[in-house]
Amino acid sequence: MGVCLALCSFGTLNAAENLEEALVNGKLKTELKAAYVDQTNDGSPYNNENMLTTGIEMSYVTDPLYGFRIGLTGQGNASPLNDDQNSKQMNRAEWWATGFVLSEAYLGYTFDKTDIKAGRQYVNMPLVSGNYTRAFKEAFEGVSVYNNNLPDTEIQAGWFYKFQGRTNAVMSADSDKDGRAPVFKDRVVLGGVSPYAREFDNIFTIAAINKSIQDTTFTGSYARVTNFASGNGNGDVNLFFGEVNYIVPLDMLKLVFDARYNGSRVDGEFDKENFDGDMLGLRAGFKDFYGFSLYYAYTTVSDKDSTIISVGNGGNTYTFLPIRGPFVYSNQAGMDTHKILLEYNFAQVGVDGLKAAFHYVNGEQDSKNNRTNKDVDIKGWATVVNYAVKQVKGLSAAVFYSELEKDPNKSDEKTTEQDEIWLRVSYKFDVL
Repeated sequence: MGVCLALCSFGTLNAAENLEEALVNGKLKTELKAAYVDQTNDGSPYNNENMLTTGIEMSYVTDPLYGFRIGLTGQGNASPLNDDQNSKQMNRAEWWATGFVLSEAYLGYTFDKTDIKAGRQYVNMPLVSGNYTRAFKEAFEGVSVYNNNLPDTEIQAGWFYKFQGRTNAVMSADSDKDGRAPVFKDRVVLGGVSPYAREFDNIFTIAAINKSIQDTTFTGSYARVTNFASGNGNGDVNLFFGEVNYIVPLDMLKLVFDARYNGSRVDGEFDKENFDGDMLGLRAGFKDFYGFSLYYAYTTVSDKDSTIISVGNGGNTYTFLPIRGPFVYSNQAGMDTHKILLEYNFAQVGVDGLKAAFHYVNGEQDSKNNRTNKDVDIKGWATVVNYAVKQVKGLSAAVFYSELEKDPNKSDEKTTEQDEIWLRVSYKFDVL
């Protein structure tokens, strides 16, 4: 709900009087970043590989002129020290991408508590959302609308007809173009189906977020992808989302209670891939208790069909594990997953900007995965440490470590383990 309110206020207080002022008073922000990733995967033919990537993101937004503004964001990435072919193949869908892409190029217009953007843009809606954790951030091309006319309510709507993935290997079936920056195409990734994009015609979505009851947030959303391609032929995809978040403030801490529903329905030839699934998620815990937060979460998926979580890789579940995310187990048919999350903010002991988290997951699958025709038990853990350097504004660093074990049920196949570590550094600063 803050998206439109912030932009409306910005447009009112800082509106330019002519085109020259709009351009000169525009804001230019830059991020320099680097990541080192190392992965060991028993189930991969490449086993153990690593990669170092460096990137830049520059974003420019003009000052509003009669409510209009122009936004431009470019992303660049390179892996200059990586010549190993096995490393490139292991990271082809996530990190191996060298080049530049203009991910945002939109015309925005703000009026009467409404904000409209037309063109290329980052999108973060309940069911249509880009992932920002790899070499390139995902983006969409189309029209988005945010409206706050109703009290304590934000209405979101979108129509998108192109998508830009995390690497070019995700977007193209031509392996000769692997290793390049991604491009915008009429192909999209569905979170929970495949890491690779497939052709589609249109994406439509609408969402409502309501905070009219104190300490409670209600969210509902629907999305439709038309003529989505599959191995069996094309079909339409319908996604459903509902969530309630409730916080109970107490003197020494806050109690947190969350419930979420995800559902997907597909038709046409795509129906043969068994994605008419439902997922229920529950989460409870407390936060801000002398710097500590602790949560328990549970998700369960319908027995015969997996659930598509989102359009784009930006969706999540209550029981995801950092790095690998929600789509490698938690959305799959018949999967029951438990998660414990412990967080600590070191500002409590005088170290501002330092935060740590520990994740533990355990899951059992009581029916066969509709894609692999196998059922597995999973367990894993991860730790994440983030540090925003107080002495240098905009400088931050993070360490991620994750282990995920998959044990095939009633099978002679061996248990596989996937271990990963990420080291990330980012520096953000304003140029104008």
